[in-house]
Amino acid sequence: MSEYNFPVGKIVGFHGLRGEVKIRPETNNPLLLLDIDDVEILAGKERLRVDIKDVKLEKRMLYVKFENYSDRTSVEHFLDAQVFTTREQLNELEEDEFWVNDLVGLAVFTTEGKEVGTISGITGNSAELLEVSSKDKKETYLVPFVRALVPTVDLKAGRVEVVDLPGLLEPS
Repeated sequence: MSEYNFPVGKIVGFHGLRGEVKIRPETNNPLLLLDIDDVEILAGKERLRVDIKDVKLEKRMLYVKFENYSDRTSVEHFLDAQVFTTREQLNELEEDEFWVNDLVGLAVFTTEGKEVGTISGITGNSAELLEVSSKDKKETYLVPFVRALVPTVDLKAGRVEVVDLPGLLEPS
């Protein structure tokens, strides 16, 4: 499997005649992508590694110029292609931002120390709900991922603490 597994987005169009492509970002924080140096483009079954010459963000759309692609004709076959990069190339997350992959599998406890289960997924258009599977895997809880309800995320300890409000930790 390629180390280029972080989705940048999908090529949805072109800008001008000098080979610049428009990419609709997969992340809700496209500022993370402004310093990437190279990507892999998945066009059909072809996977091609390409160096980046320039990246700009305008109106939540990435405008990317690839090295060695000098005109629009040279990039038109990339339309609808998926673009990936490595996680190491991304800008740093803010203090209260987390990668979904880092959260899945963390143990979930109440703020009083009672074990609830583990994070089995993240749902919602903006990753706003933690999907928590109970210890016995028979129940699933949806917990809004906001500081008031999830005051502690400790990646090093591998745990998350959730406020046990009435009705919150009941099966969904």
